[in-house]
Amino acid sequence: MEEKSKLNDTLSAQYDESQPMSLRERKKRLAQATIEDAALRLFQQQGYEQTSIQDIADAVMMSSRTFFRYFASKEEVLFGPMRAILNDGLHFLERVAPTEPPHAALRATFVYLASLYQQQRASFLIRYQVAMQTPSVASIYLYALMETEPAMCEALCSHLEAATNRNEIRFLVAIYMTALRVALEEWLENEVQGDLISLLREYLDSFSSLSHQA
Repeated sequence: MEEKSKLNDTLSAQYDESQPMSLRERKKRLAQATIEDAALRLFQQQGYEQTSIQDIADAVMMSSRTFFRYFASKEEVLFGPMRAILNDGLHFLERVAPTEPPHAALRATFVYLASLYQQQRASFLIRYQVAMQTPSVASIYLYALMETEPAMCEALCSHLEAATNRNEIRFLVAIYMTALRVALEEWLENEVQGDLISLLREYLDSFSSLSHQA
């Protein structure tokens, strides 16, 4: 199945949900960022499991009750941005033209996801390192990636004209998510300073070559 080379550029131009934020929302974002910075620092210094919500609250001079106004748990502090990016990818996928082939739509979507990760590399490097230091947290990290797959499958099947075989689409989404995961791990584990998008495209091109050889 041939992909359209300019699909990603077209969709990137179309996908713009920027809206002016209210003062209240800006204050909320600032408070969340302050909490995240303090929490990540503590996770690195003393470990995720050894850091309590009270520790985080104390670090930003607020009560634990106030902490819960912004985050439901430590897990949300650590993995919230990753889930937000995946949710952005889902919205991006839903804006693809219905006539696009599934491969082209997924490739554009996952390249878009890689671009979002790349914009926040320093933050995600810390989050990944913290997650990999604790087995129970590492499993949550992997699940956070996988839990978006059913929604992406549903979006493709309900939105794209060519997405008629649900089992094939489910398998295809899993392959693309695996490519993103492996590219992310290589990019973060080796502290690669290069382009995540290019790395992901290499994996996707390899998959495409294998498909054509089969």
